[in-house]
Amino acid sequence: MPLMSNVRPHNPSMDSPARKVLVLDLDETLVHARELPLERDEDFRVGPYFVYQRPHLASFIGSVAEDFDLAVWTASGETYAAQVIERIFPVGLLKFVWSSRRCTTARDWTTGHYTTIKNLSKLKKQGYRLENIIAVDDTASKYARSYGNLVTVREFVGDPADAELPLLARYLRSLLHVDNVRSIEKRHWRQQVASEVPAGVA
Repeated sequence: MPLMSNVRPHNPSMDSPARKVLVLDLDETLVHARELPLERDEDFRVGPYFVYQRPHLASFIGSVAEDFDLAVWTASGETYAAQVIERIFPVGLLKFVWSSRRCTTARDWTTGHYTTIKNLSKLKKQGYRLENIIAVDDTASKYARSYGNLVTVREFVGDPADAELPLLARYLRSLLHVDNVRSIEKRHWRQQVASEVPAGVA
């Protein structure tokens, strides 16, 4: 897809070999978009959709941008993704943006259903090392071929009291100096973060 104003060209030879890439999903991870509004004002609109940002989104992006190279990979369409990204990310911050065109459709031969897969081997071909890629998504099945890279977040459907992102930022910092993120068990990351926070500290 054409480069957006929020995206800076990727040159693997200029990347620090130790710097990790954080690949973020959009819908139900960072934002919630719907055709009918909730009982509160939307943050912005994109076409027919009322879009609600996940609470603490701006501070989350600012925090993780200090330590990671940021990218977006969404299963949504290119035009929709571009408009959402323009509203929530600072210009020039993202390394790349991939939409549904970069996803793979796979069939589950047990159920006969088709699923959408985000195949991280495509990033490897772009010069990124799998051991330095962390994917954040609310739908684990999209990373069925790369569970070792995935941090699964709770689905966001517009709850203004949602507090997932501050916890996630804290957990991601714990992965900064891990040589191979795929070697770390991440399924119970919330419990790990909670156990590390002293009583009375938010």
